[in-house]
Amino acid sequence: MSESQQPVLSRTQSSVDYGSTIRTESLRRPTFIPIESPRRYSKMAQGSLSGHEAQNRLQRLEYFLNVLNQMCIGFVTIYISYLTLRTGLSGTGLHAWLVTIGFSFFMAEGVMIHYGGNVLTNGYKRQTKTTIHWVLLTLGGGCGAAGALIKMIQKGFLLQSTHGRLGMTAFILCILAMSSGLAALFSARMKKLIAPLLNKTFHNFLGFACFVIALVTQYYGYQTGYFKSRSETDFQILMKCLTLISLVLSSYGPMKALYQKCKIIFSQF
Repeated sequence: MSESQQPVLSRTQSSVDYGSTIRTESLRRPTFIPIESPRRYSKMAQGSLSGHEAQNRLQRLEYFLNVLNQMCIGFVTIYISYLTLRTGLSGTGLHAWLVTIGFSFFMAEGVMIHYGGNVLTNGYKRQTKTTIHWVLLTLGGGCGAAGALIKMIQKGFLLQSTHGRLGMTAFILCILAMSSGLAALFSARMKKLIAPLLNKTFHNFLGFACFVIALVTQYYGYQTGYFKSRSETDFQILMKCLTLISLVLSSYGPMKALYQKCKIIFSQF
């Protein structure tokens, strides 16, 4: 072959031989796929399962405590109703029945409506819970305030005992809580005057304070002459314990909701 017939190889043009068995260096480089350690994965899965199991146990505990609370509320309400209806709904008997039905039953159930651990309303929608909340607290506030007013009129608004002074305080807080409830109901229309979150938080605080003072008043009511003359000492102690248990267990949900609202307020303002 002459010099003119030799093929010219270009350095810029790359040639590929598809039939060749020789592999280039770039094709012989292995590709590594990172694989997570199975031990680490098992630890993560075990941790998530244990956290989920702990959450389920906490939820079951909340359900159990709520059922216990419902039993305490029911026992106190049924017994006081039996006691006052047997002796006649007049004077102190009417006062005792109205404040028990209003504060210990309707208001206790009303403040727990939005609580996630409430076995009675857990499956309801939020709008339904809100409607039930308004109905129960309207009934509770109305009955409780009427019962307290009856006793204050009997005493001429001169209340010297701890039970009487706490009852007047609960009456005032009840009126304020119901008034703030109307403001919270129209919080969207009043947002130019006050932020809806502040409005609802203030209403929740007043309602919760009224409920706590009302049940503490109920506790001291078992030491009055009306109850002592109609029940034995052991039963008075039982009613005090049931009322305090109901107060503590009913307060968990409202305190939790109030804490969350306060956290949001502090983060925004």
